[in-house]
Amino acid sequence: VTAHPLLAAGTLLVETEKDKAYGLNPANGEVTWTKSLGTPWNPADIGCGDITPSIGTVATPVVDPATNIEYLTHETYVSGTSGPARWYMDALSVSTGAEQPGFPVEIAGSAQNAPGATFDPTVEMNRPGLLLMEGVVYAAFGSHCDYGMWKGWIFGVSTAGEIKARYTDNATETGAGIWQSGAGLTSDGPGTILFSTGNGGAPSKATPGSAPPSNLGESVVRVRVQPDGSLEAVDFFAPSDAPHLDENDADFASGGVTGLPSEYFGTAALPHLAVAVGKSGYVYLLNRDSLGGFAQGANGSDQVIQRLGPRGGVWSRPGVWPGDGGYVYIPTSSGSSQGGYLDIYKYGLSGSGQPSLSLAGSSEQAIEPSERAFGWGSGAPVITSEGTTSGSALVWIIWSTNRTGAGGELRAYDPIPVNGRPVLRFKASIGTATNYSMPGIGAGRVYVANREGKVFAFGSPVNPALTGSSTSFPTTTTGSSSEPKTLTLTATEPLIVSSLKSSSTQFALGTATPAIPATLRTEQTITIPITFTPTEFGLQGGTLTATTS
Repeated sequence: VTAHPLLAAGTLLVETEKDKAYGLNPANGEVTWTKSLGTPWNPADIGCGDITPSIGTVATPVVDPATNIEYLTHETYVSGTSGPARWYMDALSVSTGAEQPGFPVEIAGSAQNAPGATFDPTVEMNRPGLLLMEGVVYAAFGSHCDYGMWKGWIFGVSTAGEIKARYTDNATETGAGIWQSGAGLTSDGPGTILFSTGNGGAPSKATPGSAPPSNLGESVVRVRVQPDGSLEAVDFFAPSDAPHLDENDADFASGGVTGLPSEYFGTAALPHLAVAVGKSGYVYLLNRDSLGGFAQGANGSDQVIQRLGPRGGVWSRPGVWPGDGGYVYIPTSSGSSQGGYLDIYKYGLSGSGQPSLSLAGSSEQAIEPSERAFGWGSGAPVITSEGTTSGSALVWIIWSTNRTGAGGELRAYDPIPVNGRPVLRFKASIGTATNYSMPGIGAGRVYVANREGKVFAFGSPVNPALTGSSTSFPTTTTGSSSEPKTLTLTATEPLIVSSLKSSSTQFALGTATPAIPATLRTEQTITIPITFTPTEFGLQGGTLTATTS
């Protein structure tokens, strides 16, 4: 299973590389329906070993909540079990798996923006997650192992089963695939899409962002929907070393484009921000209203808000937590079995009032060796929370030792690093992890599917032994202390509380009542005074951990 599971209308949706789609009971895993889509394609036909032994559905589907229809793509053969390939888009009922009228739709044809370019399904793969926007489902394509005359493509299929958009980002050359390690296409408003591209056809001469060239390799690109449904590039950014990235297969498209929510990030002058990063390891903070073009800065440099790094190549998209002042999470990799680290960036303003990111923590600083390295193939972060409530967030990530997926784990980290290190809150084995995979979230559970074709559901205990609620402190001046607040925990069964620990030195624990170790009866409480002494500016959060019998 490469696409990550989706929960919709009480059904857990799972697609496989065997060209099968499933609807599962999300509580107990029972199969409620199965849909066979066709004969899966064999990548050995072209000598490609990225995904083996077969390819069916690779991209994460999208569900229309208004109709409870799931849209997905699958690869198969024109006929039989060998020969030319075909790609189709399907529309399945979430509740029954039934194919909807007008589907499946064959993905085919010539580009509307470059009539001389015709889609070759045998050399193309749909890896990025699908996007549903204004009644049209968009699917982006890159290559199978850089085989043949591949290009970057976006097809848009209406929910009625009509192809509306056939766009290529590389009119005259080979390359510029859109794959993003599975990260979905991004939309930040009606009729507009952002994506990143890989090697091939990078810009070679200085070009403003408002005048995108016909070949857009190694770029972040914005396209807009035209009145006839076609797509047109209207803005772009390519790093100043884009030709060098081309020469070294250093795809910008190995990381997706993450828009930062304007309610929590940005300034009056720069309200719309995005973060993009690729194999070269540089982290770019971009202005979504003017991406920056190519070589538009001083002396042919980048015209971006900020460039940081390099910290290591990235094969995933950045994750974002807008609470606690704003953080961005990026797992890096050296592009080898040694892997990289989980880097955490804090959002803020520079001395000149510009939006900026600064490295606030990295698993590189972890004390435990097992928590330090992130193997090549580890996935993108997914953040859960109660809105922006401080202390409510967890950063979920699928971790593996290397690209084989060996020793896969689901991990959860606190959103705020402590002493420059991510705080590992939870981990569990998931067998052989799928490269660059992400967990699915829904109804209080975290769903993980793996390379062995297994699906796991994780959730909090039904009857936790100790319960409590969060507490908050008033604005407190750095270097001074607040009045103590009392946190109350209640036992749901007889137990012994053997220790209490704060995740941050900014939140000091007083003497508990009753004293530790405390033997509690059912419904008996233990109270802990907590004093807040901030050492850092901005919103701060901490976690109390109680060890019980």
